[in-house]
Amino acid sequence: MKYIRSFIFIIAIGIFTISCGNKDTKNIISIKNASAEKLINSFTKFEDNFMLRSDIADNGYEQLNFFLIDYDIQGPKVEEFMQSTAPVIDSVIENQIGVTSRFINDKKAKAFKFSYAFNNILQNEEKTDVINIVMGQKNIEAASPSIFNKAFSIPAQDLGKALALIAPKEVPANLNIDLTYNTLRTFTSIRPDKASQKRYDKAQRILYKDAVIARNGDTYSIVFNNDNIVKFIPALIHAVKNDNRIKVLWNFYEKLLEKEFKEIEEKFNTEIKDNIKDCTFTEELVVKDNLVMKDICTVSIKGKEIVHIEIGIKNYENPIDGMTYTLNIADPKLIDKDTKAAIISFVFATKGTITDTTADIDYSASMSFTNDTDDSSLSDLDMHCYFYADTTKQDDNFEVGMDVTAYNGLDGKDKGTKQVLMNIAMQALGTVVKAPDIIIYKVDTIDMDLKAPDTEQYAVQLETDASVIYSKNILEDIVMPNDTVKVLETKVNEWQAIKEEITANLNALSTLINF
Repeated sequence: MKYIRSFIFIIAIGIFTISCGNKDTKNIISIKNASAEKLINSFTKFEDNFMLRSDIADNGYEQLNFFLIDYDIQGPKVEEFMQSTAPVIDSVIENQIGVTSRFINDKKAKAFKFSYAFNNILQNEEKTDVINIVMGQKNIEAASPSIFNKAFSIPAQDLGKALALIAPKEVPANLNIDLTYNTLRTFTSIRPDKASQKRYDKAQRILYKDAVIARNGDTYSIVFNNDNIVKFIPALIHAVKNDNRIKVLWNFYEKLLEKEFKEIEEKFNTEIKDNIKDCTFTEELVVKDNLVMKDICTVSIKGKEIVHIEIGIKNYENPIDGMTYTLNIADPKLIDKDTKAAIISFVFATKGTITDTTADIDYSASMSFTNDTDDSSLSDLDMHCYFYADTTKQDDNFEVGMDVTAYNGLDGKDKGTKQVLMNIAMQALGTVVKAPDIIIYKVDTIDMDLKAPDTEQYAVQLETDASVIYSKNILEDIVMPNDTVKVLETKVNEWQAIKEEITANLNALSTLINF
């Protein structure tokens, strides 16, 4: 759900921050900046109220626990499946085998810490750490104490060297990436820093330098200059690659995929530049109360749209209620035909309400890939997600779920109709408890349904003792072994000894598994 929410607002903010103009430029910039800021504030407020986002981004703790209590599986081949599976599942329940994962942002220690552990997987051992990771200001350390009681360590600025050591044929020797704590903290920021924003502003001024802007009441109509579009693209890429939030990752992939990046650059300098000259780029901006209510961007060839991007915000006081995003991309090869067939069509919409104590949100997304040729097929995907939490109630006050349906197009006489390939539905029910420094989501039941027309249908119900904890305080620290193995300094014969020790420990642990 976190990534879905992030996607919504990133898209919205992106649209709001790539435009400015001539005579009315200052007004448009002011309106878009105000809109983006209001959207960011609303989004942040929601996540702070229900996930302590800002606190944990500064210093905090997250934990996930999962234990299975009971289960029920219904379907045509369940009996056959359960003959071999039921004893294992029953053993998991009887021995209270579970999973715990933890994330810590330790500001004082300047480290991000991760831990994944099994509970009661081994006899006479309540918790067995599978992997512990600490990403500090100097080093990145990883350890599995039960298997090998030493931490593997590499300098936080030398991950590229470690990857080149592991896969020398796939990873260039000069590859480097800075994954120090201070660098990683920038990834959590929604807003770019001042230097990054200046680069975006410079790109925007290039884009709108010679744009034709007309205003009719609350509507701005903008036609862009094609030469400025050509200049704008590399300026925008320069701004993105130097964005403080993603600069490290961009540099990493630029070196890792050096050949592919050069091919894209060459294609832009030849084919793409020429194609841009044949296109018309427009934007329509609808404003109310000095906020962007609708933003439509189009690309057309010979009067026919090949790209249509549209975003709308119904209410900035409650942006989730009535946010829409639409993307349509048509095949340029079909512009001379009497058709509007899109090769990609994407629609995203949200509705619901958010207050300091209650969230009742629906997300829906629909994506289709189409082709207007005789041998084409139609592939569609519909997704619906929902999140409900009410911290004013004490029981049955939390619910989250997702429903996904996949379709396939039919050829021949049935062409243009859709056939359901698969439907998957999941939901989790429980309670949420909120205190000033902590939020705990407890999941009591998880329901899953799998349906495939004319084939098999299954229903799974799990009773669980599961929880998700968000805390401003570090409830339990992650402890690493005292001894370390410096990966970049370890010799071949030393690796052989390490391998033999790990193998022996795994063999010994296999006799203690609680099944």
